[in-house]
Amino acid sequence: GLPHAVYPFTDVVSQEREQQELKETLLSLQPMVKEHPQESFLDFLSQYLGAAEASRILNATGYDALQLPIVTAAMAYDIIKKHPETQNCTENAGNEWRYATDGYGHLLGQLQRQALAAGVEFRLEHRLLSMEQSGADHLLTFSHKGEVQMQRARHVILAMPPTAMAGLNLDFPAAWSPFQYDSLPLFKGFLTFEKSWFQCLGLSDKMLMANNPLRKIYFKSDKYLLFYTDSQSALYWRDSVEQGEEIYLERVRRHLEEALPLMGKPLPPIQSHFYKHWPHGVEFYLEPEAKHPTALVHPSGIIACSDAYTSHCGWMGGSL
Repeated sequence: GLPHAVYPFTDVVSQEREQQELKETLLSLQPMVKEHPQESFLDFLSQYLGAAEASRILNATGYDALQLPIVTAAMAYDIIKKHPETQNCTENAGNEWRYATDGYGHLLGQLQRQALAAGVEFRLEHRLLSMEQSGADHLLTFSHKGEVQMQRARHVILAMPPTAMAGLNLDFPAAWSPFQYDSLPLFKGFLTFEKSWFQCLGLSDKMLMANNPLRKIYFKSDKYLLFYTDSQSALYWRDSVEQGEEIYLERVRRHLEEALPLMGKPLPPIQSHFYKHWPHGVEFYLEPEAKHPTALVHPSGIIACSDAYTSHCGWMGGSL
């Protein structure tokens, strides 16, 4: 089996008493959700709490996406109760999560070895450019290390998200699905420090909700710190990176000092860092109440599968 352990980041540290207030508010409003099937989560909260309090509640969840007009109240409650960092605000508070201690890459390696043993051939670093029907076959055009290569296939399954599908000559989504799809940007920043200091603040293996662009800050034992953002906050960090490393790190330090209980002391020196921005970090369909197929089938017989096309929309379980 895959080495695994209890996922620690269900223990949330929050500024003031926000988490308890968030839980009480969300539980009290949950029975009214069915009365507002089409309203955005923001409008739903504003109707019962007023605009200012609704905005404060949304900020306390740590997910900017919950403020988008396309996210209904039902969608928002589904997101909140299915994320380990926010499940404590719902009836799912007792759920235990597990994580692969050797990382997701270890799982992929294990799956690849099983596939190789079953006779699967992997051709890596190929980018699909286009597809044409050729008699009973499909002709696929790839780019590979600067060269264009052709591949003929009788059967094709594409494990590709909507944004990648839309870039091909396959009339996506019109020829595939009656549904519409969208995506959100994500940004993760990782930091290591010259000294271990998380434990002194009681933050080891905890997650802190920040009411600034860092949004969710995770403290992995005494090894590293990471922050994870979506939507507008992700764009803020993308823009910061584009302005140069010095500006990016200055903003990281400033926002960490705002969010952390450092008692006026400066943030300890950063030893190393790296980051990743995904323009289409999460992809999803826009009709959450509809019954979705487990895969999409083109009239020519090509099959497309992705977490974005299933009832596990946006989840690793759906993609696997």
